[in-house]
Amino acid sequence: MSRILEAFGLKKQLDFTVNSEKSKFIESLKPKVKPNIPFLFDIFDNDQKEFYGTVNENDFWLRKADRLPKSPYARAFGKVKDTFGKTEINIKIITLNWLVLLYFLVLILFVVLVVMESIRSKTFGLLIVFGPIFLIFFLFAFFKLRSGVKKLENYIITELK
Repeated sequence: MSRILEAFGLKKQLDFTVNSEKSKFIESLKPKVKPNIPFLFDIFDNDQKEFYGTVNENDFWLRKADRLPKSPYARAFGKVKDTFGKTEINIKIITLNWLVLLYFLVLILFVVLVVMESIRSKTFGLLIVFGPIFLIFFLFAFFKLRSGVKKLENYIITELK
């Protein structure tokens, strides 16, 4: 499953080194992170920090904080290791969660129902009308999720390095 997500651009793996000690890196990251809230309530949050999530001594979980979320589903899970005065950071950015899976499940259910009705009635008018609409909804969600991963990747690289 992981390779499939990486092939479609819904998951990224980042590895880089920062020229500071682990404790300094963690302390510089903590002021940028606020406790996580559901992304639907981002517009009501007045705190000006850059990320939602948690930061521990060995790992962190981040989500970009936006007033109007551009990529609310993209999240970054990171592990931090100290090696010879430098800090190695291993980050996994993934975009799937339960709400996205529910959206695709409902969309697939409607497609199956339309196909079954078209086969049962031996007329393909429903399929001709709703097929392109379903395809547009699917592709819009897919490319929105994929762009969210790319945006979060670029933002993390510029902010954490």
